Amino acid sequence: MKNFPIIDKETGREYWISRSVCVLTMVVVNDVYGTEYILAVQRGKGTPDPEFVGKWCLPCGYVDFDETCKQAAKRELKEETGLSLPISKFTLVGMNDDPMKDKRQNITFRYFVRPDSCIEDLMSKLSDKDSEKDEVQSIKFIPIDDIHNYEWAFNHDTLLETKLLPLIYNYQIKL
Repeated sequence: MKNFPIIDKETGREYWISRSVCVLTMVVVNDVYGTEYILAVQRGKGTPDPEFVGKWCLPCGYVDFDETCKQAAKRELKEETGLSLPISKFTLVGMNDDPMKDKRQNITFRYFVRPDSCIEDLMSKLSDKDSEKDEVQSIKFIPIDDIHNYEWAFNHDTLLETKLLPLIYNYQIKL
């Protein structure tokens, strides 16, 4: 067994060290003309991955102790973008547990959210004030047709094009 416990000296609480669990949230919204947008954040100089500074990604992060993956996705979305969307809107659409697909071997749960609000209302709520210091440089709704025009961190462009967007559109058609 390669995982092991550590004890927090202040609280006495036991934590196990092993592969980390992460969440990723894909927020898709339309404008009044029907153009679809994806919510993305540009990584700032405070990101723990210096090779990704200035690159774009979907809101994502680690699951904290004592929270579900869905709760973590909601929290990370709020921290990185300022949007607080109902947890009932978060739909699990996939996951990755392949240790070779991530340098940290994270296990990532992927969520889809299509808010009831229009893009203009959501844009007025965007804020990185709750993010970790300098983690987020910019927040933007990117037209889905334009994702190839941006530099992406974590291969999120490939993930969008090959996994998440086709899955979402197939899922919606089945409803």
